[in-house]
Amino acid sequence: MNKNLFAVFFILTTVGCVNYQYTPDVVSRSDAQKQQYVVLGTIKDITSVTIEGDREAGAAAGALIGGVAGKNVTDSETESDIASLVGGLVGSAIGSEVGSNLTKKDGIELLIETDAGKLISIIQEVSSYNYFKNQKVRIIKRNGKSRVVPFD
Repeated sequence: MNKNLFAVFFILTTVGCVNYQYTPDVVSRSDAQKQQYVVLGTIKDITSVTIEGDREAGAAAGALIGGVAGKNVTDSETESDIASLVGGLVGSAIGSEVGSNLTKKDGIELLIETDAGKLISIIQEVSSYNYFKNQKVRIIKRNGKSRVVPFD
């Protein structure tokens, strides 16, 4: 039982420390001091969106917790195994929803016309930057990711 409790504690601690940021003012450590490609453009439209949360981490934690809880409901080994399996499945489904709700983010979709005349859409997490229609922006690209910051 102590091993099971340790495993549950370890997974919950690990899941709780995961931090995904999609704000344009937070950059990956691996992107520091590396060349990035910049495109200039003008914001044509702004739409509020919700960035879906991480379902996988919650599902894994829920499955483990449900499995441990189910394992201890009866003294019969066969019934205990079945209860553990059912508990894991139910825990996974519940954990998936909880994980998604806890980690979802407020975001914005920026429709931008580049100076080359191309229309592009970029979704990013709401940040300290204020955006408005007809604002000049720079689109910073690296490793398949783009972030939009105001261009003064």
